[in-house]
Amino acid sequence: MLKIKTLVIVVILTVLALLLAGMFTLALADYREDFARTLPLKAGDVFALENVNGRVTVVTWKESKVEIKAVKVARDDEKDLKDVEIRVDESSGTVAVKAIWPKFRRNFQVRVDFDVKVPEGVNLKKVETVNGNVEATGVFASAELETTNGSVTADGVKGTLDVSTTNGEIKVARHEGKLTAGTTNGGIRLEKLVFKDGIRAETTNGSITLAIDAPDQVNASLRAETTNGHISVDFPVTLKNLRQSRRLIEAQVGQGGPEISLHTTNGSITITK
Repeated sequence: MLKIKTLVIVVILTVLALLLAGMFTLALADYREDFARTLPLKAGDVFALENVNGRVTVVTWKESKVEIKAVKVARDDEKDLKDVEIRVDESSGTVAVKAIWPKFRRNFQVRVDFDVKVPEGVNLKKVETVNGNVEATGVFASAELETTNGSVTADGVKGTLDVSTTNGEIKVARHEGKLTAGTTNGGIRLEKLVFKDGIRAETTNGSITLAIDAPDQVNASLRAETTNGHISVDFPVTLKNLRQSRRLIEAQVGQGGPEISLHTTNGSITITK
């Protein structure tokens, strides 16, 4: 009889534990709401996006339209989803998206994650968020990518590229055109670039790495400078009119040409293959 009572108590406790675990899981579950919109857009047109909390990912495709998908996620209350508006404005040759948060709401736990497809050759004008990562992959005519707390990644952009963040790293690959990259707290990595119209990369607290696939084919004017760190070149390269110290290199690469300017305050600079 004692064994039976003990078994019953164990079963009851197990069931209660499972019920409590289920209730706890439900309490922690996020509330979600999907958003989708498709509009005509073509190469040479403009796309812009402004977010506050959440990541932004933009890729290219061969369709002559823009596909905007987003997910609102609320932590505390499902009703909070309705308080964040996603506004899409369309004009001649331009599509602009904006996520709008309610003003003067403290501890408002809602984020919006965007996944966007745009035609190849579109100009990304001010694709930005405040808290979240920004990523653009594909062939764009130009791009402005910005966040405050998060990383920025750009791959395959042609034309003018301006990327910036305050607290996060920057990575740029396969870019052809003028490049400006800046962060305050984070590193910068640049690779597989076409040195055509000048490169400027600057950070305060972080290192900079410039990877060059074919250094013997590069013609540029190089200036690399750090305050608290060192500079290294990890492959043989002919530098003319060289001015060099542990924290500064000024030189002509090949026949000279567009400026490559790399600057950090607290960090090292590495030029490698």
